[in-house]
Amino acid sequence: MLNSKNKIIHRYLSNGMEIYLHPSDFAPIVSIQVLVKTGSLDEEEFEGGVAHVLEHMLFKGTKKFPETGQIASTVEFEGGDINAYTTFDHTNYHLTAPATFAKKGAELLLDVVQNSLLDKDELARELEVVVEEIRRSRDNPNAIVSHNLFSLFYEGTNMARPVIGYQEVVEKFSRDIVHNFYKKWYTPNNMIFIASGDFDAQDMYNHLEKLSEEFPPKTVPQRSRQAQLNLTQKKNPTAKIERGPWQEARLQLATLAPNLEHFDMPSWDVFASILGESDSSRLIRMLREETQLVTSIDCSCYTPKYPSGLLGVGFFGMAHNCLAALKTIVQEIRRLAEVPPTHEELNRVLNTLKAQRIYSRESMDGISRSAGMSLQTSQKMEFENFYMNSVSKITTKNIQEIAQKVVNQLEAGHFHISVALGNETLPEVTEKDFIQTVTHAVNMTHHNTEPIETSLQKSNSPDFSKEDWIDTYDLKVSKLNSNVKQIEIPLPFGKILKINYRESKRLPITSAMLVLKGGLVYEPQNKNGVGGLTASMLTRGTKRQNYRKFIDELEDNASSISAFSSRDLFGMRFDSISENSLRTAQMMLDCLFRPEFSANEWQRIHKETLEILVAQKDSPSARLARISQPLLFPNHPYALSGMGTEKSLNNVNCEDAQEFWANLFHAKEFVFSISGDFDLRSFVNLIESEFKTFFDLNYVEKSRPEPVFAPHPKETAEQVGFDELKREQAHIMLSFRSFSLSDSKRTALELAANILAGQGGRLFLDLRDKRSLAYAVSASQSPNLLAGVFTTYIATSAHKAQEAIEGLKEHIEKLACEPPSQEELLRAQHSVLGSQSIESQHYNYQTSQLAMSDVYGLTFDNFLRFAERVNAVTPEMVSDVLKSLICENLPIISIVGPKETWIPQKSDKVLQWNLTR
Repeated sequence: MLNSKNKIIHRYLSNGMEIYLHPSDFAPIVSIQVLVKTGSLDEEEFEGGVAHVLEHMLFKGTKKFPETGQIASTVEFEGGDINAYTTFDHTNYHLTAPATFAKKGAELLLDVVQNSLLDKDELARELEVVVEEIRRSRDNPNAIVSHNLFSLFYEGTNMARPVIGYQEVVEKFSRDIVHNFYKKWYTPNNMIFIASGDFDAQDMYNHLEKLSEEFPPKTVPQRSRQAQLNLTQKKNPTAKIERGPWQEARLQLATLAPNLEHFDMPSWDVFASILGESDSSRLIRMLREETQLVTSIDCSCYTPKYPSGLLGVGFFGMAHNCLAALKTIVQEIRRLAEVPPTHEELNRVLNTLKAQRIYSRESMDGISRSAGMSLQTSQKMEFENFYMNSVSKITTKNIQEIAQKVVNQLEAGHFHISVALGNETLPEVTEKDFIQTVTHAVNMTHHNTEPIETSLQKSNSPDFSKEDWIDTYDLKVSKLNSNVKQIEIPLPFGKILKINYRESKRLPITSAMLVLKGGLVYEPQNKNGVGGLTASMLTRGTKRQNYRKFIDELEDNASSISAFSSRDLFGMRFDSISENSLRTAQMMLDCLFRPEFSANEWQRIHKETLEILVAQKDSPSARLARISQPLLFPNHPYALSGMGTEKSLNNVNCEDAQEFWANLFHAKEFVFSISGDFDLRSFVNLIESEFKTFFDLNYVEKSRPEPVFAPHPKETAEQVGFDELKREQAHIMLSFRSFSLSDSKRTALELAANILAGQGGRLFLDLRDKRSLAYAVSASQSPNLLAGVFTTYIATSAHKAQEAIEGLKEHIEKLACEPPSQEELLRAQHSVLGSQSIESQHYNYQTSQLAMSDVYGLTFDNFLRFAERVNAVTPEMVSDVLKSLICENLPIISIVGPKETWIPQKSDKVLQWNLTR
């Protein structure tokens, strides 16, 4: 029972600002949002994009924090994170930080939204950054398809224009334009303040009331949204094809849906879920699994507060399947209109929605986000209850009626299509062809042949009569946190099973993970990608359940199971509602020990993976990885791609995957980690029984060669990789080899990356804020078992590439030669510790920590010493570690961009470190 000072407070301040305070002490974290009820809908024609520009500018200095970068640095110094985003109808400024920063964080965000300096020179620099962001969106075919769809669907309204605006308009913004919009809409009576976390609610409210004295209200201008966005249903169907240098085709089909507060909106959400939001949904089964017409497909409802919403179906895949896929989509909608979905389909979606509600309370951010959405509705905090109550009453007949409405709209021509095709792809196909495909498909009659299948019965937990059962195991309790424990179980053939766990009854959620040494470094020569294919096959059906029954039961239980193959590890994980967690664990162990390896599923997975590789050719980041890894790790498995290549995958068959799977069990140790709310005794019995049964009955011991450490590149080796990609921006990585996971010096290197990265970091403040070279710039280190990589990244216009590369290099050199200030180091230390604290709210993150420490050869509670290691780093250690690394490693530069991008030559100084500062 909350005492009076910790009750939820929902009131209005004297200046008209709406306040929602949700105290909770499950983690020492606070999440704060200031939601400004204005966005691009409120812009005049000459202001298109100004709401988004203003969002950028508010972090550039205020009365209380006047220096550029000071706001972000202040938050990061406290171990927090701050950011913002702009939508059509609101702009959200949000921060997450340790609870000790709660009142200061509230003061900072309120200062941001009322006292921005909007310096003229800063605006000029930031407009260049926004233009880089616009170029980035024009390089992205997914963004292009979405922008074009909205321009067709919401023609004649501000929603037809991208929130980010158009370059030719944004470039002309003056300070007066930005300032006038700021003063016009940024008034306290047009804002909502939301905070959740470990604080005294009444004390926070009193603090806000005091701050409100210097933030007086103003009259909010009359909005033209309702009139402007009163969309008619009398439009003819439209389509737009955008051609560019892309590999796979993208398509989005849209028709009318209700807005956020329409009484029927929950039914439309459920309809979209049944149609295409999960692996068991109809479109995914039909188009991705059975006919394999697409690589990926989804369906969702966009339901804004104002005007009509949008029901959208989007997919990408090989271009020659586009029209066939579109036809099948319409046919599946027609089938739902003719015959209602099964009760199993409906219950599966309802269970998922209920589970999502539980997961939203897992973190302070989740609580704040949920409140923010509800508070924007007229029902305020009753909206979520209304939504869930409405969902619980939905019948299969309701879904059939929604499908019939969609069919009627398609028949009447109330739909729009946006397509992205390669320049030379399907040259004979026109917009008319796509429109006619929908028109013809919707007017055909079909018979619903969807089989009705019931879920498997849930297995019962074993019955234990021995009360002191745990005394029979080797139990270890962490001296750093008594809730972190380990049970070690000997297995046949001298193998070890470790069960690491951390119990919490706060929410009925369970997260578990199984990891062992495996992955890329254990793939046979010429079989690159077999590990990833094997991981995919493990969740495609077992000897007890085919894939259809497996995925249906999983979603009936609101659970998820996945498998992965990384550079050094192979593993599986699940997340589940607690009441279904033991059954989900059994299903995951079935995947591990009894995979089906169906020939049909292998064909689907193999084809899907090849198509993903084709799609990755449109991704600059994927292309960067493919050219940088061979330069960093010559003649070593780390040089290869985790997914393989088109050539290598054509050399891998299902038998190869089965052999790779069998070889996984030659590992010496298996780590199973569990976090959340679960019955430990049942889990231990299940896991131990499954492992021992497998090794007793199905295993033959065989040694496997252990991978070797990756050699360093030779001085004569290539240092530059360039991959031409016809885009507006060049994507650049400057990297060098770093430490393995077992090297204690990697902590100092992580802090070096943080000093360079982040909104308060050197790269952001100089290359982005000062020089306006990029929208995106970062630094990171990636330690692995055999070697690591330190990477800096920037995306910039091709003509700025040389300056950008030189800028990255100069900052690395400077930090290597001159220790950071104590204040810089403290900011970095607080930032990484704060990030870990924020992530630790989630059970799946706790599960990863429990597993990874052990499998990497460290103690099972090693992650609990992270703060100790971070706080032990000195400024000198940061520069010394960085200097030692770059003395041993030449810079490796990888570039993906247009052919006019500047590329360093062997003699260029940028390919040699300069430590004579």
